[in-house]
Amino acid sequence: MTRSQGRVSPDIRDSMPTSNRTDRLGPRDYRVYTEIDIAAPAPVVWATLTDFERLSDWSTSFRGLTGDFWDGGAVTATFRVLGVRQTYEHVLFDVEDGVQWAWSDPLGAGIRDHHVYRVEPTGETTARFVHTDRATGGYVGLLNRLVARVIRSMCERFNEELRAEAERRYAISRGAE
Repeated sequence: MTRSQGRVSPDIRDSMPTSNRTDRLGPRDYRVYTEIDIAAPAPVVWATLTDFERLSDWSTSFRGLTGDFWDGGAVTATFRVLGVRQTYEHVLFDVEDGVQWAWSDPLGAGIRDHHVYRVEPTGETTARFVHTDRATGGYVGLLNRLVARVIRSMCERFNEELRAEAERRYAISRGAE
């Protein structure tokens, strides 16, 4: 695998497809689906993703998570959305160590947020991060469209930042910088 400055070269990136989309499932129901392929093993990606104490060092939007990180655990997630720090209380479900976690709670303005973070191994030294969010309800369809657009942008940026940090950590673990 070719590397330059600790990152996978563009020719490798070309073979790593992504499929990001926003689906309108109903007048007040939008689903954001994003994925990104990462040139690091799934355990490294998971460790990076769940290193909540260092999350704010590399993520511009998802700034931290505190609380009980297990199925049914109550957590507080801190985000920076459009330049504003916001905290949300969530109850985790579908927590599978090394694989995924999710929450589904009110976001505000009558909108319910169903968010999933998932790491899938694609090879010994590669993984795919799948990041989905579904916004339902709300007072008007326009608001959900706007929320879905902002969420997708944040997800895509977070995915890129996660990839860069996981690949950096993997390179360091292999003695490369």
